[in-house]
Amino acid sequence: MNLLVDPVFRVRTSEGIGRHDLPHLMALLGEDKVECLPGLQRHQEDAFNVFICYLAGAVLVRAGATEPRQTADYWREGIRVLTREEGCDDDSAWTLVVEDPTRPAFMQPPAPDLATFRRDYKPKASTPDALDVMQTAKNHDVKSARADPGDLEAWIYALVSLQTTIGFLGAGNQGISRMNGGFGSRPIVGWQDGRRSGHRFKHSIEALTAQRSTLLEPPHYYLPHGKALLWVDPWDGTTSLSLDSLDPFYIEIARRIRLICQHTGLIALGASCAKTRIAAKEQSGNLGDPWIPINIKTNGALTVPESGLTPSMLRDLIFGDGNLKPAAMQIPSSTTGSGWLNVSVLVRGQGTTDGFREASIRIPERARPILFGGGQRRDQLAKLSKQGLDAAATIQFKALRPALFSLMEGGPESIVLDKTEIAKWVDNVVHPFGLNWNPLYFDWLWSTLSETDEDAALRPWFEQLRELAQDTLNRAMARAPLHGGRSYRAKTKAQGMFIGSLYKHFSKYMEVNHDHP
Repeated sequence: MNLLVDPVFRVRTSEGIGRHDLPHLMALLGEDKVECLPGLQRHQEDAFNVFICYLAGAVLVRAGATEPRQTADYWREGIRVLTREEGCDDDSAWTLVVEDPTRPAFMQPPAPDLATFRRDYKPKASTPDALDVMQTAKNHDVKSARADPGDLEAWIYALVSLQTTIGFLGAGNQGISRMNGGFGSRPIVGWQDGRRSGHRFKHSIEALTAQRSTLLEPPHYYLPHGKALLWVDPWDGTTSLSLDSLDPFYIEIARRIRLICQHTGLIALGASCAKTRIAAKEQSGNLGDPWIPINIKTNGALTVPESGLTPSMLRDLIFGDGNLKPAAMQIPSSTTGSGWLNVSVLVRGQGTTDGFREASIRIPERARPILFGGGQRRDQLAKLSKQGLDAAATIQFKALRPALFSLMEGGPESIVLDKTEIAKWVDNVVHPFGLNWNPLYFDWLWSTLSETDEDAALRPWFEQLRELAQDTLNRAMARAPLHGGRSYRAKTKAQGMFIGSLYKHFSKYMEVNHDHP
């Protein structure tokens, strides 16, 4: 299966679902005719966009072009020229299964020789999803090993997902360079004017080409025509490529993988790697990738913590607090209308995963000149956004949680916060409060764009939070395992503590009718 000539990709357009090769897919994206790719799973979408945009960017700059709207023949010839420059004079680097393991296959580096291949490569995955990064989720997000081993399209997407986003998973299982350490995560953050794949393709390539000149200057190390297809050269797992040998648009790989044919379909063989494919540990993932925010304090790529894409993190990404905006999030001055900030990441830890997380925040047209134009109005909105988050935290930790402790402890004169079992119960009960206010936060923030009075802007947000917190407390009162003789006292004291704390911290927003739920 040669991706450059064989119609392996299912593509839905306005005319229905058809099958196309990679160059035709790129042409359809440039013409904004792609409705969706039915074979692409959600957790694979962003990684595939990164892959195809880096490829398109590398082809365009070598032809001295920037326009992503090109014909299939243009893309096919451009990819072949790029591949020949890399040292591969045929289409093996774009063929899914190549019998000779000393030749490159798609996203699969060749072994230095047959002896190395026979010694190092062992069975790794019998289905595409078992190869994919989501197999590390232990069936929490997507059931593993359920895919058809003969589904060639699924193998392609699994290879791209693995080689674009995988992290360190123990000795011999190295991770990608565009990540802050082996236990980091590979966030993909970008701006979209529209929800269609073509819009994203166009904007991403514009961001790439606009950033390229910066990446060819210090402190970056790249070469104008350095290596871009890092699976073309042989790799024995004991050597690494230096950054000063690479193109800024390099498409990386992290694992030694080879697909072979068996009577039941394809299987993946894998070999261990003593070293990473790219020697870039000191850069901590800060490699000029236009989709990765950089933490200003650490100068490393953003690592999303176990808590995931919280409103606080999304707020910081929008306003640039603590992180630099990635180039793919920058909005061209020529665009108009509303848009979306899209973020996705497979949250990882030390040999673990906390699942695939994604968020899409709609930014209305009237917010754009404020957010991206700078000045006093932006500073005021940034301050207000922080105050909104602080209000939610104060209600949760200063009012709701103490009230729940008081409830469970039977309404004592003073609560004890270090009782483990009660603390676990409180954590479970208070969790829905966050789930309920999180989706409302940005809608409230955008509703304040015309409000000049800070207190008037915050009041409706406080009202929403108070009602959600009160509802959480009411539900807890209804199901708390209380002793019959202390039930009334416990509920009364809990309610009093809740209201008292609101008066203490939000006196200017409390009305007389808030004395009772």
